[in-house]
Amino acid sequence: MHELPQELMDRVHVHSHYRDVDYARLAAHFGAEYLERRIGRQLEIYDRVARYGGHPAGRWVKPVYRRGLKAGLWMTGQLERARRLARAPQLVEREVWLENLPAGFDGFRVLQLTDFHFDYTPELAGILKAQLREVAFDVCVLTGDYRGEDFGPYEESLTALEEVRGALGDPVYAVLGNHDSIEIMLRLPEMGIRGLVNEAVWLERGGDRILLSGVDDGHWYRTHDFGPMRDQVAEAAVSVLLSHSPELYRAGAAEGYDLMLSGHTHGGQLCLPGGCPLVAHVKDTPRAMIRGAWAWEGMLGYTSRGAGTSSIDCRLNCPGEVTVHVLRGTREE
Repeated sequence: MHELPQELMDRVHVHSHYRDVDYARLAAHFGAEYLERRIGRQLEIYDRVARYGGHPAGRWVKPVYRRGLKAGLWMTGQLERARRLARAPQLVEREVWLENLPAGFDGFRVLQLTDFHFDYTPELAGILKAQLREVAFDVCVLTGDYRGEDFGPYEESLTALEEVRGALGDPVYAVLGNHDSIEIMLRLPEMGIRGLVNEAVWLERGGDRILLSGVDDGHWYRTHDFGPMRDQVAEAAVSVLLSHSPELYRAGAAEGYDLMLSGHTHGGQLCLPGGCPLVAHVKDTPRAMIRGAWAWEGMLGYTSRGAGTSSIDCRLNCPGEVTVHVLRGTREE
Protein backbone atom coordinates (compact mmCIF):
# COMPACT_ATOMS: atom_id res chain seq x y z
CA MET A 1 0.00 0.00 0.00
CA HIS A 2 2.82 2.39 0.86
CA GLU A 3 5.44 1.04 -1.52
CA LEU A 4 7.01 3.28 -4.13
CA PRO A 5 8.06 1.99 -7.56
CA GLN A 6 11.36 0.11 -7.37
CA GLU A 7 12.72 2.03 -10.35
CA LEU A 8 12.15 5.29 -8.45
CA MET A 9 13.82 3.91 -5.33
CA ASP A 10 16.80 2.73 -7.36
CA ARG A 11 17.26 6.26 -8.68
CA VAL A 12 16.92 7.74 -5.18
CA HIS A 13 19.43 5.35 -3.61
CA VAL A 14 22.12 6.37 -6.06
CA HIS A 15 22.47 9.37 -3.73
CA SER A 16 24.09 8.15 -0.50
CA HIS A 17 22.38 10.64 1.82
CA TYR A 18 18.96 9.16 0.90
CA ARG A 19 19.80 5.47 1.36
CA ASP A 20 18.76 5.21 5.01
CA VAL A 21 15.53 7.23 4.68
CA ASP A 22 12.34 5.46 5.78
CA TYR A 23 10.22 6.14 2.72
CA ALA A 24 7.47 3.82 3.95
CA ARG A 25 6.88 6.20 6.88
CA LEU A 26 6.72 9.16 4.53
CA ALA A 27 4.27 7.33 2.24
CA ALA A 28 2.10 6.30 5.18
CA HIS A 29 1.78 9.91 6.34
CA PHE A 30 1.65 11.87 3.09
CA GLY A 31 0.34 9.25 0.68
CA ALA A 32 2.28 7.25 -1.88
CA GLU A 33 0.87 9.19 -4.85
CA TYR A 34 1.99 12.55 -3.50
CA LEU A 35 5.36 11.16 -2.39
CA GLU A 36 6.06 9.67 -5.81
CA ARG A 37 5.38 13.03 -7.47
CA ARG A 38 7.49 14.94 -4.94
CA ILE A 39 10.48 12.60 -5.19
CA GLY A 40 10.17 12.54 -8.96
CA ARG A 41 10.47 16.33 -9.03
CA GLN A 42 13.47 16.18 -6.69
CA LEU A 43 15.20 13.74 -9.01
CA GLU A 44 14.49 16.00 -11.98
CA ILE A 45 16.39 18.75 -10.17
CA TYR A 46 19.25 16.35 -9.45
CA ASP A 47 19.35 15.28 -13.10
CA ARG A 48 19.32 18.89 -14.24
CA VAL A 49 22.21 19.73 -11.93
CA ALA A 50 24.12 16.67 -13.16
CA ARG A 51 23.68 17.69 -16.80
CA TYR A 52 24.60 21.26 -15.98
CA GLY A 53 27.68 20.21 -14.04
CA GLY A 54 28.73 17.75 -16.72
CA HIS A 55 29.00 20.44 -19.37
CA PRO A 56 32.59 21.64 -19.91
CA ALA A 57 31.65 25.14 -18.72
CA GLY A 58 28.73 24.18 -16.50
CA ARG A 59 30.65 23.21 -13.37
CA TRP A 60 32.18 26.69 -13.27
CA VAL A 61 29.04 28.77 -13.73
CA LYS A 62 27.70 28.78 -10.16
CA PRO A 63 31.09 29.32 -8.42
CA VAL A 64 31.99 32.09 -10.89
CA TYR A 65 28.58 33.70 -10.40
CA ARG A 66 28.97 33.71 -6.62
CA ARG A 67 32.55 34.94 -6.71
CA GLY A 68 31.54 37.56 -9.24
CA LEU A 69 28.87 38.93 -6.91
CA LYS A 70 31.33 39.16 -4.04
CA ALA A 71 33.96 40.70 -6.30
CA GLY A 72 31.49 43.35 -7.37
CA LEU A 73 30.68 44.17 -3.77
CA TRP A 74 34.38 44.31 -2.92
CA MET A 75 35.21 46.61 -5.83
CA THR A 76 32.48 49.03 -4.77
CA GLY A 77 33.64 48.96 -1.16
CA GLN A 78 30.45 47.24 0.00
CA LEU A 79 31.57 43.68 0.81
CA GLU A 80 32.20 43.92 4.54
CA ARG A 81 29.14 46.09 5.05
CA ALA A 82 27.04 43.57 3.11
CA ARG A 83 28.39 40.66 5.16
CA ARG A 84 27.61 42.47 8.41
CA LEU A 85 24.07 43.28 7.26
CA ALA A 86 23.52 39.59 6.48
CA ARG A 87 24.24 38.81 10.11
CA ALA A 88 21.93 41.41 11.62
CA PRO A 89 18.29 40.45 10.95
CA GLN A 90 15.83 43.08 12.13
CA LEU A 91 12.91 42.39 14.47
CA VAL A 92 9.73 43.43 12.66
CA GLU A 93 6.57 43.59 14.80
CA ARG A 94 3.32 44.41 13.04
CA GLU A 95 -0.41 44.30 13.69
CA VAL A 96 -2.72 42.35 11.38
CA TRP A 97 -6.37 43.39 11.50
CA LEU A 98 -8.73 40.51 10.71
CA GLU A 99 -12.43 41.26 10.59
CA ASN A 100 -13.72 37.93 11.91
CA LEU A 101 -10.94 37.16 14.38
CA PRO A 102 -12.38 35.40 17.46
CA ALA A 103 -12.01 37.44 20.66
CA GLY A 104 -9.75 34.84 22.24
CA PHE A 105 -7.12 35.48 19.57
CA ASP A 106 -6.99 39.26 19.86
CA GLY A 107 -3.33 40.02 20.59
CA PHE A 108 -2.18 36.53 19.52
CA ARG A 109 1.48 36.74 18.47
CA VAL A 110 2.75 34.69 15.52
CA LEU A 111 6.51 34.45 15.11
CA GLN A 112 7.48 33.85 11.47
CA LEU A 113 10.97 32.71 10.46
CA THR A 114 11.90 31.81 6.92
CA ASP A 115 14.71 31.27 4.42
CA PHE A 116 17.48 30.31 6.82
CA HIS A 117 19.79 28.71 4.23
CA PHE A 118 21.98 27.73 7.17
CA ASP A 119 24.84 26.31 5.08
CA TYR A 120 25.54 29.76 3.59
CA THR A 121 25.77 31.48 6.98
CA PRO A 122 26.71 28.87 9.63
CA GLU A 123 26.74 31.42 12.46
CA LEU A 124 23.10 32.35 11.81
CA ALA A 125 21.84 29.77 14.32
CA GLY A 126 23.67 31.45 17.18
CA ILE A 127 22.55 34.91 16.05
CA LEU A 128 18.88 33.85 16.02
CA LYS A 129 19.11 32.11 19.39
CA ALA A 130 20.41 35.27 21.01
CA GLN A 131 17.87 37.52 19.30
CA LEU A 132 14.84 35.37 20.09
CA ARG A 133 15.51 35.41 23.84
CA GLU A 134 13.97 38.89 23.93
CA VAL A 135 10.98 38.16 21.66
CA ALA A 136 7.52 37.25 23.00
CA PHE A 137 5.19 35.10 20.88
CA ASP A 138 2.46 32.47 21.18
CA VAL A 139 3.21 30.25 18.18
CA CYS A 140 6.11 29.91 15.76
CA VAL A 141 5.75 29.22 12.04
CA LEU A 142 8.62 28.37 9.68
CA THR A 143 8.01 29.04 5.99
CA GLY A 144 10.77 26.98 4.40
CA ASP A 145 14.27 26.88 2.91
CA TYR A 146 16.30 25.43 5.76
CA ARG A 147 19.25 24.49 3.53
CA GLY A 148 21.05 26.60 0.96
CA GLU A 149 21.74 24.25 -1.92
CA ASP A 150 18.75 22.84 -3.77
CA PHE A 151 20.19 19.31 -3.92
CA GLY A 152 22.51 17.05 -1.99
CA PRO A 153 22.98 16.50 1.77
CA TYR A 154 20.85 18.44 4.23
CA GLU A 155 22.08 17.24 7.65
CA GLU A 156 24.21 20.32 8.32
CA SER A 157 21.23 22.64 7.98
CA LEU A 158 19.02 20.45 10.18
CA THR A 159 21.71 20.45 12.86
CA ALA A 160 21.65 24.26 12.77
CA LEU A 161 17.83 24.27 12.96
CA GLU A 162 18.04 21.96 15.96
CA GLU A 163 20.38 24.47 17.63
CA VAL A 164 17.76 27.20 17.19
CA ARG A 165 14.83 24.97 18.18
CA GLY A 166 15.04 25.70 21.91
CA ALA A 167 14.37 29.39 21.25
CA LEU A 168 11.24 28.73 19.16
CA GLY A 169 8.90 27.79 22.01
CA ASP A 170 5.85 25.56 21.51
CA PRO A 171 4.09 24.86 19.28
CA VAL A 172 6.15 25.16 16.07
CA TYR A 173 4.73 24.50 12.59
CA ALA A 174 6.71 24.32 9.35
CA VAL A 175 6.32 24.05 5.59
CA LEU A 176 8.95 23.16 2.99
CA GLY A 177 10.58 25.56 0.55
CA ASN A 178 11.97 25.05 -2.93
CA HIS A 179 15.40 24.21 -1.47
CA ASP A 180 14.00 21.51 0.84
CA SER A 181 13.62 17.82 0.10
CA ILE A 182 10.65 15.89 1.48
CA GLU A 183 13.02 13.69 3.51
CA ILE A 184 13.45 16.61 5.91
CA MET A 185 9.92 15.93 7.15
CA LEU A 186 11.13 12.81 8.96
CA ARG A 187 13.52 14.86 11.08
CA LEU A 188 11.24 17.74 12.05
CA PRO A 189 9.07 15.72 14.49
CA GLU A 190 12.24 14.63 16.30
CA MET A 191 12.79 18.34 17.06
CA GLY A 192 9.20 18.87 18.19
CA ILE A 193 8.25 20.64 14.95
CA ARG A 194 4.97 19.76 13.21
CA GLY A 195 5.37 19.75 9.44
CA LEU A 196 2.39 20.82 7.35
CA VAL A 197 2.32 19.48 3.81
CA ASN A 198 -1.08 20.22 2.25
CA GLU A 199 -2.72 19.89 5.65
CA ALA A 200 -4.12 22.04 8.45
CA VAL A 201 -4.34 22.21 12.24
CA TRP A 202 -6.65 24.09 14.56
CA LEU A 203 -5.10 26.60 16.96
CA GLU A 204 -7.14 27.01 20.15
CA ARG A 205 -7.14 29.84 22.67
CA GLY A 206 -9.66 30.94 25.26
CA GLY A 207 -12.32 28.59 23.90
CA ASP A 208 -11.92 29.98 20.37
CA ARG A 209 -10.04 28.56 17.42
CA ILE A 210 -8.55 29.55 14.07
CA LEU A 211 -7.18 27.40 11.26
CA LEU A 212 -3.50 27.18 10.28
CA SER A 213 -2.81 25.52 6.91
CA GLY A 214 0.43 24.71 5.14
CA VAL A 215 1.02 23.84 1.49
CA ASP A 216 4.01 22.33 -0.23
CA ASP A 217 6.32 24.45 -2.37
CA GLY A 218 4.57 26.13 -5.28
CA HIS A 219 7.71 27.59 -6.89
CA TRP A 220 9.74 24.61 -8.15
CA TYR A 221 7.97 21.47 -7.01
CA ARG A 222 4.38 22.55 -7.71
CA THR A 223 3.18 19.78 -5.40
CA HIS A 224 0.89 22.05 -3.39
CA ASP A 225 -2.73 20.95 -2.96
CA PHE A 226 -5.47 23.00 -1.27
CA GLY A 227 -8.10 20.28 -1.56
CA PRO A 228 -7.48 18.44 1.75
CA MET A 229 -8.08 21.66 3.77
CA ARG A 230 -11.02 23.07 1.84
CA ASP A 231 -13.79 21.96 4.22
CA GLN A 232 -11.85 23.22 7.24
CA VAL A 233 -11.29 26.63 5.63
CA ALA A 234 -15.01 26.94 4.98
CA GLU A 235 -15.68 26.17 8.65
CA ALA A 236 -13.06 28.51 10.13
CA ALA A 237 -13.83 32.02 11.34
CA VAL A 238 -10.26 32.93 10.36
CA SER A 239 -7.78 30.87 8.36
CA VAL A 240 -4.04 31.44 7.96
CA LEU A 241 -2.05 29.96 5.08
CA LEU A 242 1.67 29.17 5.16
CA SER A 243 3.13 29.11 1.65
CA HIS A 244 6.87 29.31 1.07
CA SER A 245 6.46 31.58 -1.96
CA PRO A 246 3.90 34.37 -2.45
CA GLU A 247 3.36 32.99 -5.96
CA LEU A 248 0.30 31.10 -4.69
CA TYR A 249 -1.51 34.33 -3.77
CA ARG A 250 -4.29 33.89 -6.34
CA ALA A 251 -5.06 30.35 -5.22
CA GLY A 252 -4.90 31.30 -1.54
CA ALA A 253 -7.41 34.10 -2.01
CA ALA A 254 -9.69 31.91 -4.14
CA GLU A 255 -9.71 29.26 -1.39
CA GLY A 256 -10.96 31.86 1.10
CA TYR A 257 -7.90 32.33 3.31
CA ASP A 258 -7.80 35.48 5.41
CA LEU A 259 -4.02 35.75 5.82
CA MET A 260 -1.09 34.30 3.87
CA LEU A 261 2.48 34.26 5.22
CA SER A 262 5.37 33.66 2.83
CA GLY A 263 9.08 34.15 2.25
CA HIS A 264 11.29 32.93 -0.62
CA THR A 265 12.15 36.31 -2.17
CA HIS A 266 14.66 37.48 0.49
CA GLY A 267 13.19 40.91 -0.27
CA GLY A 268 15.65 40.95 -3.16
CA GLN A 269 18.69 40.49 -0.85
CA LEU A 270 20.93 42.66 -3.03
CA CYS A 271 19.03 45.87 -3.62
CA LEU A 272 19.61 49.34 -4.98
CA PRO A 273 19.65 52.26 -2.54
CA GLY A 274 16.18 52.66 -1.14
CA GLY A 275 15.64 48.90 -1.13
CA CYS A 276 14.65 48.41 -4.78
CA PRO A 277 15.28 44.70 -5.51
CA LEU A 278 17.26 43.66 -8.57
CA VAL A 279 16.01 40.04 -8.56
CA ALA A 280 13.20 38.36 -6.61
CA HIS A 281 12.95 34.86 -8.19
CA VAL A 282 9.15 34.81 -8.48
CA LYS A 283 6.89 34.32 -11.48
CA ASP A 284 3.65 36.17 -12.27
CA THR A 285 3.73 37.94 -8.93
CA PRO A 286 3.14 41.68 -8.44
CA ARG A 287 6.18 43.64 -7.36
CA ALA A 288 4.28 44.81 -4.27
CA MET A 289 4.32 41.21 -2.99
CA ILE A 290 8.10 40.81 -3.09
CA ARG A 291 8.38 41.95 0.51
CA GLY A 292 6.27 43.31 3.34
CA ALA A 293 2.50 43.60 3.67
CA TRP A 294 0.10 43.32 0.74
CA ALA A 295 -3.51 42.39 -0.02
CA TRP A 296 -5.30 40.54 -2.80
CA GLU A 297 -9.07 40.17 -3.23
CA GLY A 298 -9.90 40.18 0.46
CA MET A 299 -6.87 38.18 1.61
CA LEU A 300 -4.09 39.89 3.53
CA GLY A 301 -0.53 38.77 2.92
CA TYR A 302 2.99 39.27 4.14
CA THR A 303 6.27 38.32 2.45
CA SER A 304 9.20 38.19 4.85
CA ARG A 305 12.70 39.19 3.74
CA GLY A 306 13.90 36.06 5.52
CA ALA A 307 16.52 35.51 8.19
CA GLY A 308 19.31 34.14 6.00
CA THR A 309 20.86 34.63 2.59
CA SER A 310 20.97 32.77 -0.71
CA SER A 311 24.04 32.02 -2.87
CA ILE A 312 26.32 34.42 -0.97
CA ASP A 313 26.38 35.46 2.69
CA CYS A 314 25.74 39.12 1.87
CA ARG A 315 22.85 41.57 1.87
CA LEU A 316 22.82 45.03 0.33
CA ASN A 317 20.26 47.71 1.25
CA CYS A 318 17.98 44.90 2.40
CA PRO A 319 18.38 43.55 5.95
CA GLY A 320 16.98 40.18 6.91
CA GLU A 321 14.13 39.94 9.36
CA VAL A 322 12.49 38.07 12.20
CA THR A 323 8.77 38.82 12.10
CA VAL A 324 6.07 38.90 14.78
CA HIS A 325 2.53 39.23 13.45
CA VAL A 326 0.15 40.43 16.17
CA LEU A 327 -3.40 39.40 15.30
CA ARG A 328 -6.11 41.98 16.02
CA GLY A 329 -9.89 42.04 15.66
CA THR A 330 -11.77 44.72 13.76
CA ARG A 331 -10.76 48.28 14.64
CA GLU A 332 -13.32 50.14 16.73
CA GLU A 333 -14.88 53.13 14.95
